[in-house]
Amino acid sequence: MKVLRVIPVIIILIILGLFVAYNTQGVNVSYLGIKFENMPLWLVVFISVFVGIFIGWLFMFIDELAIKRKLKNAEKEINGLKDEIAQLRQLTITREE
Repeated sequence: MKVLRVIPVIIILIILGLFVAYNTQGVNVSYLGIKFENMPLWLVVFISVFVGIFIGWLFMFIDELAIKRKLKNAEKEINGLKDEIAQLRQLTITREE
């Protein structure tokens, strides 16, 4: 079973290695007044991908916090309604006696 997990990792590493090997030419990057000269193209691509992943993760984290807050409020409302139902059941029982 471990072999089935290792094979995709090896394939991905080979693909990444080929990408790095074929994209070693230098490029000049200027961002916010900072200049980077002769950076390897593969490094620019990897940095861009990881920054994109981080930004996506950040938005997902913010959405997750909002969802957790809504869930907490919904659970409070459910518990309040359960208490109200229990009180109404007690009220009905006492009137019948």
